[in-house]
Amino acid sequence: MLGRDFFEQKLDYIHNNPLQAHWNLSETPEDYYWSSASFYEEGNSPFDFLKHYKS
Repeated sequence: MLGRDFFEQKLDYIHNNPLQAHWNLSETPEDYYWSSASFYEEGNSPFDFLKHYKS
């Protein structure tokens, strides 16, 4: 079974992927519309289906 550290590592990678130079889609993970980063960092999201993984 994969642990919480593994999951958080992958989530962090997904949140930071739009910032990479070859994509350059956003200045911060929270600013990228299709990311769940704003949900985890600020508690807001345009998506109703998101649930916190710790819940």
